[in-house]
Amino acid sequence: MASEDPIDFAYTAIAQVANIASLLGVESKRPLCGRLGAELFLVANYIDTAGLDQERRLRLRISKLLRDVEAMCNWPKDIPRNGYPLLEAIGRSLPGVTSYEKARKSIRRGLDQLTSCPRDAEVAISHVQKFIERNRKSTRRDESGDLSSRKRFARPERSDLANELAHRVLREQMCCTCQSNGVRRQMERGHLVCLLLQPPSQSVASNNLAQFDMLFSSKPFWDQSQLTHWQDVELLVPNDHTPSKKCVRFLDEDVGNDDQHASKTTAKRRHRTDKGQFCRLLDLATGWRLCLSIEDQELYHRFGPHKQVVDHTPGISLAKILSTYYLTARMKLVLAYIIAYSVWQYYDTDWMRTRWTSETIQFMRESNSSGDGGRGKLFTWKPYVSVHFNDEDPLCYEQYRIAGMVHVYPRIRALGIMLVEIGLGFPLPKREEQGRPLAAEVNTELLTAINYARDEEHWKNFDYPDYKSSICHCLEPGTFDQAPCVESLSASEQKQNLKQRRNILYEKVVFPLENLLQGTKWIDNYEKIGPLHVLSQDAAIQEATVPVNSDKGKAPERRRKRTESEKNASNWLLDVKEFNRELAQVAPAAGLHGLSRRVRIAILDTGYDDNAPFFFSPDVMERLKGWKDWADGSIQPEDCHGHGTHLVSLVLKCAPDADIYVARIAKRPQQLLSASEKVAEAISWASEQWEADLISMSFGFAEEQPCISDAIREALYKRKDSILFFAAASNYGANDREMFPARHESVMSIRATNSNGLFADFNPPKHEDEPVVFGTLGIDVPSAWPNCDGEEYRSGTSIATAIAAGIAGSLLGYISSHPPEKPFYDAKSLARTRRGMTAIFRAISSKTLQPDYLYLTVRGLIGIPEDVRWAKIGGKLSGL
Repeated sequence: MASEDPIDFAYTAIAQVANIASLLGVESKRPLCGRLGAELFLVANYIDTAGLDQERRLRLRISKLLRDVEAMCNWPKDIPRNGYPLLEAIGRSLPGVTSYEKARKSIRRGLDQLTSCPRDAEVAISHVQKFIERNRKSTRRDESGDLSSRKRFARPERSDLANELAHRVLREQMCCTCQSNGVRRQMERGHLVCLLLQPPSQSVASNNLAQFDMLFSSKPFWDQSQLTHWQDVELLVPNDHTPSKKCVRFLDEDVGNDDQHASKTTAKRRHRTDKGQFCRLLDLATGWRLCLSIEDQELYHRFGPHKQVVDHTPGISLAKILSTYYLTARMKLVLAYIIAYSVWQYYDTDWMRTRWTSETIQFMRESNSSGDGGRGKLFTWKPYVSVHFNDEDPLCYEQYRIAGMVHVYPRIRALGIMLVEIGLGFPLPKREEQGRPLAAEVNTELLTAINYARDEEHWKNFDYPDYKSSICHCLEPGTFDQAPCVESLSASEQKQNLKQRRNILYEKVVFPLENLLQGTKWIDNYEKIGPLHVLSQDAAIQEATVPVNSDKGKAPERRRKRTESEKNASNWLLDVKEFNRELAQVAPAAGLHGLSRRVRIAILDTGYDDNAPFFFSPDVMERLKGWKDWADGSIQPEDCHGHGTHLVSLVLKCAPDADIYVARIAKRPQQLLSASEKVAEAISWASEQWEADLISMSFGFAEEQPCISDAIREALYKRKDSILFFAAASNYGANDREMFPARHESVMSIRATNSNGLFADFNPPKHEDEPVVFGTLGIDVPSAWPNCDGEEYRSGTSIATAIAAGIAGSLLGYISSHPPEKPFYDAKSLARTRRGMTAIFRAISSKTLQPDYLYLTVRGLIGIPEDVRWAKIGGKLSGL
């Protein structure tokens, strides 16, 4: 239980035991067993709905409660002194998993033994009832002295399991396979997706299923053709670990008493959805609702009547709605509540990896059922959020700390800004200055929202204290100080604090809005709120001005447009991302769950700046395993130049399953010329201490450095040749020869090409003794840079070296993921030698117009059968 909140665990486990007891009571016709199950359900419900003040008392009693329930499940045997083996197995595993089924049988046996003796059963039931009664008495005392304790902390209608399952299915299984100009392209989440946001009690299906209503664009966003239609999609997923019916029933089917008949009917009408079918389903479902469900980790589909009937035109952002239309007070309150409730509902889920702002909240025109050809209607109570499954924006994280930033909870801050905009009826002005620090930009945006919230003149027509209170709590960082996110806390403490922040969000923001709507009765029959039709008085002439005590900014500057070469390089890296996504499926498909040892890549350069936004991602930080500074002995990661930051982030992108180790050998590239001894020491350290599989060196010397040659030879000797070295060739064209160590016989020299494989003129000429040379993308490549909120584009053989090293790292991981029964298994160790990796690079590279100049690209390995891919690589190794 090191990383799980005990209260969450207790709720899940006790609810499972209650379900088992109730079913056992029905099957064995034993009322005592059914009563015990009912009392346990009451306990689970209390745990589920406990407020902050109740939680504090509950935490003191939760351990004893769990031991008591464990004893009932284990009856009449003694229970272990530490832990709750049966509850842990039933609460943390899914139905069908061996540990779950084994624990379920043991619990059934224990409960059967307990309730077979009426006296023992009555004692157990009485014990559970006393727990409930003690809680009721303490709750009544609290309510008599403090009205705030009546604020119930509702449990989100969609469980963590439901959210994780739904998001993962859409991210991993529904890859785009559309055709574009006769060329098949595979990109992650190519279709636009809009998730419908709904208030409580509108989104939970029967049979303990959670329902997600979405719209998918018919064409992927990279397809320049016009949008054909929005596809109405429903996704049903299990809402907890409770075993469901053998077949899932869809919401619009008959809900009669004959469950068996309904299940059989459903089974006949639904079909399993295999990976890669989703694009075809979007076309087949035109005119129908595409109904998806997940059962036992499998995805099924069928077609049903339309429910979301919308115009097939792009969505309209909340910012545009506020700029164009007049919203009544009721419209504003209902909309604000739905958005605030949804932020709380999805707060710690992957759905929040997309920014929730007035630009990403969208509205769709409801198709005109009269068929008169008029424009569809817009309803403020039906907002959607535009979902981008592959966003890695630090401003989407639950907490985001950077020097100088005032408000470190981006999701809450963004909600507060939206509430201000909805209340005012217009979007707030934005100041964008190129090169401005991110902290300054975020702080200015926050200050602007605070100033507008305090300006009474703007709130004369919408003066609701509860609404303004919700805004203030969102924008005031101190609101969440009682549950801070501190790095020194343990994982369980971090999770407990996150849950507390979420509870505070409900109490301070969502509940006041809910209370306001209930008091005005505006939440009743909110679906009858009419469509938007009155234009804002200021729609054509008003441009919002900043309050007096806020900075008055100039018109936002346009960001520099990317060149065609920069766009192509970005797309090239997307292909690498798709390549890695496909490789990641190999081990699970073979029944292997994770490698025993991840590939290790050491990067020797100017270090890296972990304050660059790219490195804020927990997934990225978790993979940065080692740091050593030969430049000035800094304990913390550092990069005074930026060269190393760019390269480290590139390798992290190109080898997403590798562990990264960084050696800082100079503060600036110019100092590398006098750092040969440090380079030699770093090579030895990376080989012996870090046990790196691959060492990347994006630098070079005009003359051979004996100490570096000795370090390379020693590393190869100690590692029996099973270590790879990569180095940048040169950036001086034909004016100079290939640099050292790139020209060392044991090092793989890398040159730079553009995104089409054309070798750059700054590459050195090929030496006559070299059979072939390799080049890969090294022109206008985007990646992280210090003091830069976005990415910088850089060119050179050093950039190409990082990409080649990343690709090699991914290939090593891929090769290691194959089980012994696969062909060519005995030859896979050769991949870690220069001879083996050279053979692999030859196999996957493309020929160019220059003889013996090979273009390293992964495009030929994408979208092909796994057996063909493995034969292409393994066959080359076995031939050595």
